[in-house]
Amino acid sequence: MPGHVFIVRGDLRKLACDAWLIPCSRKARPGSEWFLPEYDGPRQGTPFVDGGSRVQPLLNAVPGRPRMWLGLIGRWGQTVSWYADGAAEFLDAAATAIAAADQKPLFGRARSLLALPIVGTGQGGAAERAGEVVQELLPRLRDFATRSYSGREFDVALVCFDAASHAAAQAERVRRADWPTDLTNSLKAEGDRLANHALRGELALFLGAGVSMAAGLPSWGGLLDELAERAGMSPGERVALGELRNALDQATVVERRLKERGEKIGQAVASLLGSRRHYAIAHALLAALPVREAITTNYDQLFEEAWARPEPDDLSILPGAIKPDARRWLLKMHGCLSDPDRVVLTRSSYTRYDEQLPALSGMVQAFLVTRHVLFVGFSLSDDNFHRIVDAVRRLRGERRAPGHFGTALSLGAGGLAEVLWEQDVRRVRMSETPEATLGSGAAEAARRLEVFLDYLVSRTRDAGHLLVGARFDPLLTPGERRLRDALKEFVKAITGPDAAAVRETVAWPQVEWLLRGLGFQPSDWPTAEPE
Repeated sequence: MPGHVFIVRGDLRKLACDAWLIPCSRKARPGSEWFLPEYDGPRQGTPFVDGGSRVQPLLNAVPGRPRMWLGLIGRWGQTVSWYADGAAEFLDAAATAIAAADQKPLFGRARSLLALPIVGTGQGGAAERAGEVVQELLPRLRDFATRSYSGREFDVALVCFDAASHAAAQAERVRRADWPTDLTNSLKAEGDRLANHALRGELALFLGAGVSMAAGLPSWGGLLDELAERAGMSPGERVALGELRNALDQATVVERRLKERGEKIGQAVASLLGSRRHYAIAHALLAALPVREAITTNYDQLFEEAWARPEPDDLSILPGAIKPDARRWLLKMHGCLSDPDRVVLTRSSYTRYDEQLPALSGMVQAFLVTRHVLFVGFSLSDDNFHRIVDAVRRLRGERRAPGHFGTALSLGAGGLAEVLWEQDVRRVRMSETPEATLGSGAAEAARRLEVFLDYLVSRTRDAGHLLVGARFDPLLTPGERRLRDALKEFVKAITGPDAAAVRETVAWPQVEWLLRGLGFQPSDWPTAEPE
């Protein structure tokens, strides 16, 4: 089965992948903006020479972390195909190296993932031809994804830094209607159904540990095992720990052992998870959906890292400091690594949950009543969640209209456990194999879930590239060009001496929000002419 080309919006440096491309000039010395503050490895390669290879790995190989590759991409006066050639050379070289070393895919993925930006459109000399680069680049990426390297296929992520580039790349891919055959028609139909909820402003997210497992973080059971090892429990004790059927009781035992060693369980969780900084492609895809509300039981900060782009000031993280003007909010239902002492993990912390945070439980209930909730990476077995949903059922009443209040994306069939939720939550399976027996097939099912999310995002795409200037003109339809020209004439008509009066009207904030969503920059807003 061929690989898949993902289109995501995010920070390329933080994506959980096997290898990624850093564009640079002949000196093989990329700008400092390509390196995260905590990076302490080499920042320069061997200068490129004419006629030689245009890519080279940066000597920063750290087990379990993405490998950086330098690519000769930045040069003025080049054709669009020259930039795409450099991207294709990176993909071929990185795939060849991974296959030759028989390197397993990182972060537990079924296939290795290679990531790159829209090459040349930053400071590489092709910024004003970004639309042409996208048109040239996408077929090259798709062609690479159909190849095999020593019997291995690879996935590709085209990572767009801003909303306009993301919208443009999505528009071009949708125009090409280039989708993999392993996404069935029934899954596409489910994606279309969820997209309709999103486009009507009805969709909200509920994320569990399964989302962060794709970034290399442990499951609930895996986290408890790591904590038990940190607490000094012997292998035999850790096996015996599993005899306690309830995970809350397991956590309570671990908490007591950690306390004997002078460590709080919340601090231990923060220490174990805080160093894992690469978010999964699923985080980036979910962050691109047009939703305003999300809840997670995860302690890590990976989703908010992805969702904060491109407007970090527009996101409130709860509980914590509320931003009154933010249009989006994320509720960390079981606490956050930023406040380890309030992590909800043991039986006693669960018991105190409603006493300490009653307003948050009310928010969750309202959330489930007023939105169609998309559950991702969540087993629907959380004790707090059961109590809250029971309250929601009572609130909705026995004579409620038929229909589900949410959709759960699952890797496989849930067996009899599905009966508990069949009247409330619609289940969309990536595989018909029971989850308990998926085994090695779980990774492939998780990859199919990523492809499903990629399709869902494409069905909710916006037009954020419409008003960003001429650089994406080749990707606009005739109708979009007419609309763009009409909007520009509208803005032109309200500039000048009367601009201040326009901005003082009740309607202006709504107009401004619409124009921003279509790509207008703050520097384009009408301002009063000096007297």
